[in-house]
Amino acid sequence: MSVSPATALSAPSIVPEHKSDHAAIERVLDRAFGPGRFAKPSERVREFARHNIAVSRVVRLDGQLVGCCRIYDISIGATPALFLGPLAVDPDAQHHGLGHRIVRETLDACHTGGGKIVLLMGEPSFFSVLGFVRVPDGRAVMPVPSEARRLQWIALGDGKLDDVSGAVGRPL
Repeated sequence: MSVSPATALSAPSIVPEHKSDHAAIERVLDRAFGPGRFAKPSERVREFARHNIAVSRVVRLDGQLVGCCRIYDISIGATPALFLGPLAVDPDAQHHGLGHRIVRETLDACHTGGGKIVLLMGEPSFFSVLGFVRVPDGRAVMPVPSEARRLQWIALGDGKLDDVSGAVGRPL
């Protein structure tokens, strides 16, 4: 895909993911991450999590799908939670704020849909500006070893993180 500067600055639309978007999402993920994406700790979570298509979002520019932010239902110990990722924007459409914008709109959808806690594995410098903070050591235990600084969470609305702890597992 090639996005010209004029196209990249046109008004993107961020809409709910539809099941027919799967192939286009896979193309974006392949372009953004390559085959190494399947080795990431987040993939181990997605193996047992339940895709929540109702709050997952995609970005379209001129009708083409150029980004996605997927959400999965999980638990952290005895607490229902959501797992964010993958988040990807096609490399030709990056650097125009679409990544932050799609995360914000996805978080709004999560909150409206009743979600209280969102967990992710990601770059702190990108996600901290959106309100995510590092999970204190031992409070959310990933199913495989992972880089602690990248494990982050956010409480939505009246969600609270104080009493949340345990293994990241299947949705309750």
